[in-house]
Amino acid sequence: MKIPFYRSVFWRMMAAVSFSFLAILSGSFLFLYANVSDSLKERTDAEKIQSFHQLGYNIDTFCQDVERLTERLISETALTDMVYVGKESPGTEYSMRAAYFRELGQILTQYQYVESICFYNAEGLVLSMDGRQNTIQGKEQDKGIFYEEKLEPFCSGEKYDYGGVKWFGGYTNNDFFPALSKYDETVYYMSACRRMYWGAFQAWVVVNVNLDYFTDIYNSDGKGGVPEEQTYIVDAQGRIISHPLREALGRTRPGDWRREEADAIYSFEENGCQVLCYPLTVAGWTMIDEMPLEAILEDAKDMRITFLATIAVAVCLVVFFSVFWVNRLVQPLRATTEALRRMEGGELEIAPLKGGESRDEIGLLVRQFNRMSGRIEGLVEENAAMEKKKREMEIQSLKSQLNPHFLYNTLNTVKWMAVLKGEEDMVDCLDALGDILRPMYRGSSPFWSFAEEMDYIEDYGRVMRHRYGDQVCLVLEPEEETLEAGVPKFVLQPLVENAFLYGRKEEGTALEIRVTSRREDDILLLQVTDDGDGIGREALEALRENVRMGKKTAHIGLSNVNDRIRLLCGEGYGLTIDSAPDRGFVVLVHLPYRDWENEKS
Repeated sequence: MKIPFYRSVFWRMMAAVSFSFLAILSGSFLFLYANVSDSLKERTDAEKIQSFHQLGYNIDTFCQDVERLTERLISETALTDMVYVGKESPGTEYSMRAAYFRELGQILTQYQYVESICFYNAEGLVLSMDGRQNTIQGKEQDKGIFYEEKLEPFCSGEKYDYGGVKWFGGYTNNDFFPALSKYDETVYYMSACRRMYWGAFQAWVVVNVNLDYFTDIYNSDGKGGVPEEQTYIVDAQGRIISHPLREALGRTRPGDWRREEADAIYSFEENGCQVLCYPLTVAGWTMIDEMPLEAILEDAKDMRITFLATIAVAVCLVVFFSVFWVNRLVQPLRATTEALRRMEGGELEIAPLKGGESRDEIGLLVRQFNRMSGRIEGLVEENAAMEKKKREMEIQSLKSQLNPHFLYNTLNTVKWMAVLKGEEDMVDCLDALGDILRPMYRGSSPFWSFAEEMDYIEDYGRVMRHRYGDQVCLVLEPEEETLEAGVPKFVLQPLVENAFLYGRKEEGTALEIRVTSRREDDILLLQVTDDGDGIGREALEALRENVRMGKKTAHIGLSNVNDRIRLLCGEGYGLTIDSAPDRGFVVLVHLPYRDWENEKS
């Protein structure tokens, strides 16, 4: 029979050599590539952190300018007049509002990044200006989503701490001017809100900065980013408040990206990107930069190309030199294989093979084969003789299965009965002994009915009564429905014998050995108990462990029965042992319930 190429030693050795070389080369490359990649990531993070330090400073500076603007607004004469004088002189409110709008117009002209300014007081007055139009809203008019979410809780009595300036992101012009027609263009804001109050009066001034202007501070072309890179800002709740893509505004950033050190810079990898988180000093915001790993590892592409080329050249060289070396190495193996195939066909005279002069394992193999082929005929004869001897030993083993201790004790009992009591007891004992021996040589099946097992135990008890007399009482109480169950032959005799031998009691007190049975669903339970001295907990645990491991002990019958049950019935069956000092011994046999009558038929 020709060996397939994939089973050939030659090709397997070729594959082993090639794959080993490739594994070493690939492992070296991967190690080098990982180090280079880590270095590139660390360098990128370092450059980003240095850049973010400047960007963070720029954002802080810008926010400070806006906050100073809010300070200027609350100190303007027109605004303070509306808060103080307007309450006392209602007739002057129109002129004060006109003066207020003139001052706002000057500010909008001076600060190009300011989109709108809004004034709110606790009585429901709203004054706003966005460069297109001025609006005045009374108490009953809709004041917008921003007022409802951020300012109205003050008016309803809830406690909000807007000390200094509070920054908000994610609001648009439509959230501040709901009473007017919606603009064709939606303008996104970054809003700075300052609370002011004098005595019982309180009010708020809100400066709305164009989000595009704010985004350009940290997302300009001078930042040195790549096209796939994204830099954006999230608030303390993880909501995106500034992003180059408008559709991303208002979303909550997914993933577990927060760290316990909220004021520390950190980075991690996520979804194929290197993510850098830079906490800002403004309002608990965080500036996040996401750069694709492909862009970071662009410099490592040349390394990958070089590696692939090196692999290709190395494979060719390895295959070229290995073919010659491996072929020379396996040639003696091929000759040995061919010689073995001829021997398998009955050709016993094989000429000595070449290659035995080598001092390696293959040379040793060839030398051993040559010696084997020279002795093959003698080995065949020796094998025939060994087979004959093996059969004789198997027959002898079958004949010696009977417990020699049991035979010795029984015959010794018969001897003493003959000496002390006479022939009648001897006849009875011999009859019982014959009944015990007869089933051992009858039938080849390892199973019989539980009724037959009970008859066997009863015959065994007859013999043991002649030995122990009234010192031992054997009680058999099987349930009627269990008698037709199939059980392993002689499964109870070693357990009863163990009780006879080791169930000691005080002198003059009879030992009672009780055998019972019951069925629980598909389980047959056989129990052998005695009321002897029992054993302590440590000795009991040691006995259980020995029986479980199949170790031979003084209670050798327990281990043998347990091993035999597991071999015949499965690992889930066997013996359960319990005992205690002065409480006797209990052995519970777990067997599968088998209907012996149906099995026989």
